[in-house]
Amino acid sequence: MASDHRGSAGFDGQRALLDLLSAIAVIALAFVLGSVAASLAATVLVETGIAGFDTTLNYVARSIAQFVGFGIAVAGYLSLADAWSVLRARSLDLRGVGWIVGGAITLLALSTGIGAILSGFGIAPATNQVIAMGRENPAVFLYMIPVTLLFVAPFEELVFRGAAQGLLRRAFGPAIAVGIASALFGAVHLVALIGGEVGQLAYVVVTALLGVVLGGLYEHTKNLVVPIVAHGLYNTTLFAIQWVNATGGATALL
Repeated sequence: MASDHRGSAGFDGQRALLDLLSAIAVIALAFVLGSVAASLAATVLVETGIAGFDTTLNYVARSIAQFVGFGIAVAGYLSLADAWSVLRARSLDLRGVGWIVGGAITLLALSTGIGAILSGFGIAPATNQVIAMGRENPAVFLYMIPVTLLFVAPFEELVFRGAAQGLLRRAFGPAIAVGIASALFGAVHLVALIGGEVGQLAYVVVTALLGVVLGGLYEHTKNLVVPIVAHGLYNTTLFAIQWVNATGGATALL
């Protein structure tokens, strides 16, 4: 089977360093362009009087713009670097659907299990800002379900599994690439956390482990669509659970 891992031709330390820096660069570029896009979206909504900065609509629009910015960053970087070959995607088949379902269940079981273990040690992971906002305004959870399916999961996976992990795979092979990309995936979530240092560290570690599952799905199926959909289903389930907890579920619709 053909491989895009350069290790088969001997390890090249300089090339490996370049691929590592490239992976970090594409992540950094994604966050810069994402932040710029989110700020522009917020400014337009405020200046036109459509939605104030602290409104749910503005937050949702900022989220969408941020992740579209992620996509633009990856497309621009891979085009300039002529590195589109690191991405692997195709249409889903029945086997892919099975891996998606199994992956989503694994993500939920892993996060629940680790949460229980941490709780046993008296450690409470930090809270993501979107969860804190949703607890004050549960409608946020419902808005974020389509947003996570259409924007968050696709573009996060494009950045971390598609681009970063793909670039790392060329020099380090799939196992190390999954590990490094997952560590970076966990670390970048620090910017969105509310809580003490121990709680933040716990959240980052859990997120990195979830990244390992997503990265493993990608390497096993060689199809970026699989971790995208598994990630989206996982986030959707969490938002649905949070909404039920915050509103009492179906009674809130009566």
